[in-house]
Amino acid sequence: MITIEQCRAARGLLGWTQQDLADACGLSKTAINNFEKGHSDIKAESLKAIRMAFESAYVEFLSDQGLRKKSDGAEILKGADVLSSLVDDIVETLKNDGSGGELLIISTREDEATQQHAARLQAHNIKRRVIGAEGMPDQWGAQGSYRRVTKENFSNVKTSYIYGSKVAFQLWDPNIIIVVNSRDGQQSEKRFFESLWSEAAEIPEKESEDDAQSA
Repeated sequence: MITIEQCRAARGLLGWTQQDLADACGLSKTAINNFEKGHSDIKAESLKAIRMAFESAYVEFLSDQGLRKKSDGAEILKGADVLSSLVDDIVETLKNDGSGGELLIISTREDEATQQHAARLQAHNIKRRVIGAEGMPDQWGAQGSYRRVTKENFSNVKTSYIYGSKVAFQLWDPNIIIVVNSRDGQQSEKRFFESLWSEAAEIPEKESEDDAQSA
């Protein structure tokens, strides 16, 4: 899973304290300290949580017990159920993000399939804000976190998902999503989202509930 030496080295690479790691993996600082000092046995599940926390921060573990920081990259998700794969990545990324992160969605499509995926996000207590065009129902079930903008503002916008240090774009072919792993890219798209959000119209809670029921 991960050795004591790798744990210390990964923390050093990221500039994390033991408390930072504890927050990221869901263990106590005492458990991390005991592990790094070799003072106690640690469960396999806890070792996996530690490693996944580092991997979510883009540390790559090498076969020779070494490690390195991953560079920015992109992944292409394909298939008829591509949204399911995306939601898997959103859940895994935010679960190990350590910050209780938020999912931001710019939705330009009317797709009934999103409702089942919204339920999965809800089950994992993932906070989300959604921006849609006028006339579109709240497919993602964001309730009080859904706003609308005029359709003119959507003329050059793709459906996008902003989470962790990633941005995912759904292409015009709905079966293809590109996931970009870049902190700079995420920050850029988040600024764009916040700009749209500030201009978007809030939806009265009752209206949002009616949309969700009729979708």
